[in-house]
Amino acid sequence: METLDALFKGLWCALAAVGFGVLFNAPRKSLWMILLVGFLGGMTKFGLMLPAVGARIVFATFLAGLVIGFSGVFLGNWKKIIPMMITIPSVIPLVPGVFFYRSILGLISLTQEPEQNYTQLVNQTIYNGTMSVFVLLAITLGVVIPLILFKLENVKSPLPAKDGLRSGKNTF
Repeated sequence: METLDALFKGLWCALAAVGFGVLFNAPRKSLWMILLVGFLGGMTKFGLMLPAVGARIVFATFLAGLVIGFSGVFLGNWKKIIPMMITIPSVIPLVPGVFFYRSILGLISLTQEPEQNYTQLVNQTIYNGTMSVFVLLAITLGVVIPLILFKLENVKSPLPAKDGLRSGKNTF
């Protein structure tokens, strides 16, 4: 039953990714890739967070970001589309909205009259804020590492000329 729940969450991540792809005017030919990459990322994150696996949210999100990054680079180079057109809409459903909401709600509650459980409220607010930051850092590193490893500047760069020069420019 938990595996089915992770499958549904992966499906909803895929549909949200396609929605963001449409919102960002991604090319039509890339929407199926955004759907696939969003599904892979959602399944990775929620599959790793299953009780049988037991991964924490930051590590699961980092690995999901890596899966999205590597699959976006592969599909982008294969279909000659900029990888960011695939990875950015696919990674947005991984953003931790609940942690942001709880941290902002905690900050608002801290500005009101102090209650008996003031220290508990401060601790929860700090916890939710730091979890938000670490999950965002995990998403960022997961998506950027494949781009850095492959040093992608442009997918559509011309092939090197036979004399060693690229498109008439000196490579020194």
